[in-house]
Amino acid sequence: MKGKTQQQKGVIALVLLAFGFGATAITARYLSFYFSLFQQLFLTLATAFVISLLIFPKSLTLKKLKTAPTKDWVVMFFRITVGYLIGASLYRESLTLTKVSNVSFIQSIPLSGLYGWLLFKEKFTFNKFLLLLTAFFGAALIAVDDFSSIMSFGRGELLSLISIAFFSLSFVARKWQSNFFTDKELAQISLFVGAVLMFVVSIINGEGLPPFSTETALVVSLGFSGFFNAINIFLVNYGFKNVKAVLASNIITLEAVFALILAYFFFSELPTLKGLVGGVIIIVSAIGMNKLEVKE
Repeated sequence: MKGKTQQQKGVIALVLLAFGFGATAITARYLSFYFSLFQQLFLTLATAFVISLLIFPKSLTLKKLKTAPTKDWVVMFFRITVGYLIGASLYRESLTLTKVSNVSFIQSIPLSGLYGWLLFKEKFTFNKFLLLLTAFFGAALIAVDDFSSIMSFGRGELLSLISIAFFSLSFVARKWQSNFFTDKELAQISLFVGAVLMFVVSIINGEGLPPFSTETALVVSLGFSGFFNAINIFLVNYGFKNVKAVLASNIITLEAVFALILAYFFFSELPTLKGLVGGVIIIVSAIGMNKLEVKE
């Protein structure tokens, strides 16, 4: 990527992130057949941490950890709590309740732009607001099971909607952190602390230790899940640091396209017509918001 600007590199990172998210949905669905919710999260994050040590060796030192600003630690724990404990757990639960495509389409709602406006005073026009409402309409089309009762939301779709609200908050909160830690260091710290937190929650929740298995498909799936998580968190930190929240959120809508292709390939799963129409509405709304951003 020699000669590219930081924003261009950030955009490329976010496209790769979208694919990583799509692949994560597939591995999460598969792992749910073998592990309980927080066991799955603990194993995935622990594997991702080990892989991150191989991908980004010698990134951290004990001295640097001790001298880190208190604000950075506070923001990091906040992001881990809303991103992993709440966002990731609801996201993975939603994948066990409904189609991968439904979950991924809803994950494409461009909420980061709204947070960018509320928290960082980034420009958010009335037209953008209308597009965001249109995206929510698309989500409602996907989520409503019975149109004779507008409150008959599918539980999996509702959990996905709640999870993206917390995911988006965790993503844009990157801007609250200083540059004391590099993106690689932030990834490793977040994975380690997240793994420990998920392990503790798993034990408290009575799930116990995860079962041991040497089944090839399971080991490979866990390895890929860990790899994507190790890469994803670095790409989140790098992409959202160098690209405006609205544009970054829109790029990540590609997750739905990648997930749709992968879900068909691995599970022979296709969206319903209602789900596909709702998903297209969400994607079009996100693209429209991106065009407005480019014009400003």
